[in-house]
Amino acid sequence: MTVSIRSVVATAFVLSLGVAAGPAGAQEDNEPLVIIPLGEPDNARSGSVTAESGSELEVEVLESVNAGAAGTLNADDGLGADLWRGSNARAVALLVPRIESGTGSQVMTDLARRLLLTSGALPLGDIGDFLGARTDRLIAIGRQDDVAGLVDSAGQRAMTPAAYQSEVELLLLRGDNDAACQVAQNALATGTDDGTAMTLVFCQRLAGQNAAADLGLAVLEDTGAQLDDRFMALDHGLASGQAVSLDSLAGADPLLFAMTLATGTTLDPALLDDAPAPIMRAAAMLDALPFETRLVAAERAVAAGTMDGATLGRLYSAASFNEEQIVNALSRADQTTGPLGRALLFQAAQRQTLPAAKAEALSSLLRHAARDDGQLGFLAASRGIAPDVIGIVAGSEVAWFSGDASMALLAAGEPEAAARWWPLLEDRARNDQVAAAQAAALWPIFRLAFGEQLADDGSRMATWRDARARIAPERLPEQTELFLALMAALDDRAAESLTVDALAAPATTQATAQQTSNAGERVALAAAARDGRVGDAVLLSLVLLGSDGPAGADPIVLGEVIEVLRAIDLGREARLLAMEAAFANAI
Repeated sequence: MTVSIRSVVATAFVLSLGVAAGPAGAQEDNEPLVIIPLGEPDNARSGSVTAESGSELEVEVLESVNAGAAGTLNADDGLGADLWRGSNARAVALLVPRIESGTGSQVMTDLARRLLLTSGALPLGDIGDFLGARTDRLIAIGRQDDVAGLVDSAGQRAMTPAAYQSEVELLLLRGDNDAACQVAQNALATGTDDGTAMTLVFCQRLAGQNAAADLGLAVLEDTGAQLDDRFMALDHGLASGQAVSLDSLAGADPLLFAMTLATGTTLDPALLDDAPAPIMRAAAMLDALPFETRLVAAERAVAAGTMDGATLGRLYSAASFNEEQIVNALSRADQTTGPLGRALLFQAAQRQTLPAAKAEALSSLLRHAARDDGQLGFLAASRGIAPDVIGIVAGSEVAWFSGDASMALLAAGEPEAAARWWPLLEDRARNDQVAAAQAAALWPIFRLAFGEQLADDGSRMATWRDARARIAPERLPEQTELFLALMAALDDRAAESLTVDALAAPATTQATAQQTSNAGERVALAAAARDGRVGDAVLLSLVLLGSDGPAGADPIVLGEVIEVLRAIDLGREARLLAMEAAFANAI
């Protein structure tokens, strides 16, 4: 007789907790299995259950459940009920797991979320565990709060091992280990993979069942499971009660995060430098962590595009300061560092009733962020304070703020709000060198946002080129190439005056192994746009841009993605994506 080695792990877990194996407890010996309890009301059988009669034997036939087609976004909020019409099921199954996180792009995160949550008919063919693949990617991109709704829309009967694992990970990220262990136990009914088995070992440690945990760990090792060294170290820490020191959370999964917290390991903010998106988001939301650690996590999650700026603003507001600190925040801004300093300036700004005073505090916050964390710090802060900047009415008394306001709102993906400040900045640029430099730097991004609504005979791009040549001549060729590609993708000729400069400069973009390897994806992207296959087009766009997002994408590939998004009626998203790339590479 062959015994599944995973069943040993499962059995050890069940016995250690003193519960019966099976999803609802085992049947007594020789008792018949009851599929539908006797005396059940008729309406309890409606929907997915139908009765066939005609003899004394009644057979209950369960209708198939298309869990993969379930979703929480309808055609209006999502990408349309026919997003997968004409798609190849195998190709979709292969590509969805390649959706990356931490791209720095709010646009990509939003498109991925809409793709994964849209309810729609699936393509014909074997698409595999589409529900599990979607819940896995939602967690990966930092949208774990959407998992429960997607699972509910599919129904409990549709749960697969991967979907159960995603539900376990969601609970681990929330710090609810007890509930996570219960769901892991329920998952035993669908099978025990390595992820579930490792979770069960963790649950046994928490329950003080060290002998069972040791057995489960030995089984995992004997069967060749890939066990992270950090998992082993944290497991030893849980068993021995000893502190554990970690060097990095790079590539860590939710289980490692939960184990780190369970051992009492100090979650130093430096550990979050390379933490995956779901862990950064989870750390920001956990009340048990030091508040400064939560702020560090939140700022990095916002800069990575995995958390919305409004959440960061709420955390800024929740920081605790006394009256004297808030009153003197502006005068002492140079003496403060880190996210708590920015939270203090944020609260000082909210106290102000005069627009000029509020603008002064917000300007100080933006400069504070740029000083501490460079462009990523400015990006996070801009997204966090965007609603407050939008609340200031652009006028002559705050004209001095026009450059900072424009830059912050463009960085936050709020071009319409930024446009209100542009006339003030242009007016100041005539007599102020700082304002002139800001206007020159921001002009191409405004043009990407609004196209020919902002007239340019080519001289504005020439002004941008001259300004960049003075500030950073070594970067001018690659920035010129970027704007040529972006504007061409938007059918905008404003950058064509730079063509001769681009031809005269040494080549900056060469064919690489990566470009060669994604040739098939690029051909498939063009075909998806041509055939109007919205789901394929968005999915391939996300895969092509990868983890580097628009900031690190090859200009030609980025241009192709923008053209495709426009072709499938996602023109606003195309322009916002172009703006993200421009801000990351040309400011």
